[in-house]
Amino acid sequence: MADSPAPDAATPRPVRALLTDPTFGPWFLGNLASNSGNWLYNVTAAVVVFNLTGSALLVGLVSVAQFASLAVLSPWAGALADRLDRRLLLLASQSVAAASATAIAVAVVVLGVDGLPGAWPVIAASGGIGVGVAFAGPALNALVPALVPDADLEDAVALTSLTFNIGRALGPAVGGVLLATVGAEVAFVANAVSFLALIGALAVIRPREVDRSGSGDRSVRAGLAYVRADGVLVLLLVGVGAVGFATDPINTLAPPLAAALGGGDGLVAFLVSAFGLGAAAVALLAGRAQRRAGLATVATGGSLLLACGLALAALAPVAALALVGFAAMGAGFLLALTSLTALLQRRVREDVRGRVMALWTVAFLGTRPLAALVDGAAADAFGVRPAFGIAIAVALLGAAVGRALQGRMGAPAPAPRV
Repeated sequence: MADSPAPDAATPRPVRALLTDPTFGPWFLGNLASNSGNWLYNVTAAVVVFNLTGSALLVGLVSVAQFASLAVLSPWAGALADRLDRRLLLLASQSVAAASATAIAVAVVVLGVDGLPGAWPVIAASGGIGVGVAFAGPALNALVPALVPDADLEDAVALTSLTFNIGRALGPAVGGVLLATVGAEVAFVANAVSFLALIGALAVIRPREVDRSGSGDRSVRAGLAYVRADGVLVLLLVGVGAVGFATDPINTLAPPLAAALGGGDGLVAFLVSAFGLGAAAVALLAGRAQRRAGLATVATGGSLLLACGLALAALAPVAALALVGFAAMGAGFLLALTSLTALLQRRVREDVRGRVMALWTVAFLGTRPLAALVDGAAADAFGVRPAFGIAIAVALLGAAVGRALQGRMGAPAPAPRV
């Protein structure tokens, strides 16, 4: 069994020490493999649905199916994360998602992609994966502070997010190769297998004990009241929602943009990979930048960079410039999201962390169904390039939130009476 993290220290450890830590190291690798599989699935599902239907709106429905349950289930999943063992809750939720991924993999192996009765089996599997994600999200984010000493929190948040963004780069790249060589069937199988890595990591890590005594009221209502009483928390969640909404084009608009640029399935994978590579390029430096410039300042700059990357992708006349735009989007996304998340993690009490991070999940991922529908409908109605304007406007809203947060990071509000 892995040892618990060392007692809190005043000085952050080097990143390499976190990656070799017996608790955080397996967590990082398990999340990296699982997230790579998720993004391999996202690209494969988008390409399969677009090839079957030719509709950006139906591609958007894949995201709707995958993330719609977050808005409904995440608040209760957060309450469970404040009542139950977060590691065991993650194990259960990952098993649910793995079962759905396995079901679509078996279907495409048996029937073949062309043998599917339309796009609905892929959309249905995405919905099942989404249920697992809805219960995993709050527990996953709430568990991070228990994996490292307090001084390492910013780097732990950035590295956990890095697994998501390396997954964006690695998963689509592998997906593009598989789609071009052996087909979507193998890509769906690879995604199903990838869930085993995080399940295995969760089976061996042992997070440190944290004090979750608090007020004793573990209801969803009490968690909402806690957030409402603190205007800074509300601003942080609005900022997270803006970042989540503004990054939807990497899923919904990448296939039609690739088609407009004269590319095929491979260009879709390369665009999404460029986003992940841009995020990875700044992830190892994010913690240092946040400690020097301040989390709110970095959140503002990251949102502005995200908006600039979206604009460059929308205006790019050739694929090379679109790839640069997607890389800038990834870098801005990583800086903005990790800064807002670290501010949130440092502000909340441990006994409400699961419910607050459930709202983080709703804000970041729960906005995706709306974003996918809006982006997909706008692309079908007006063309893919004008559709990017919606995401640009929302990214600028995120920058405004970051600006408003500067100078407002005082002490947390006291726990409200509920």
